[in-house]
Amino acid sequence: MRPIAFTAVLMSGILLSHTVRSFAADEACTLLTQTQVSAALEVPVDTGTPIGRPSACQWAGKGRFATLTIMQTLAGKSPVDRFNAGKTSTMPGITTEAVSGVGDEAFYVYFSGTTRAGLGLVVRKGSSAFEIRVYGFELDRAKLVAKTLCQTVAGKI
Repeated sequence: MRPIAFTAVLMSGILLSHTVRSFAADEACTLLTQTQVSAALEVPVDTGTPIGRPSACQWAGKGRFATLTIMQTLAGKSPVDRFNAGKTSTMPGITTEAVSGVGDEAFYVYFSGTTRAGLGLVVRKGSSAFEIRVYGFELDRAKLVAKTLCQTVAGKI
């Protein structure tokens, strides 16, 4: 399962970005509690652990896990620029789908033609942007789980 997580984090980094404000070493992990993630994933999860960079965190439970990536400026592109690029991406095999009810603007991103390969929900709120990815669910359920977690994060940034 770690190769899937690595691939998902790598793909998120390529498609998207991180927010303008700087984050402390494990601040991303403070935006969701272990209890909130456990409830959303419907399994007990470990405490959030920073992954790859200070603005990313992962919570893992039996057969299910979630990641949060706070977008930062990258290669001169702001989080909003990178959000917009991801939203309009036409990468083969990747589906993007607009969603309402979270942040100022949001979209789902997932592998086309799959039902359990993981799903991301990318959210823009003001000049900030972030992504929650969830794994271990059928696509329709993953959308609801990701949206629940994103609404919580959006309320804090």
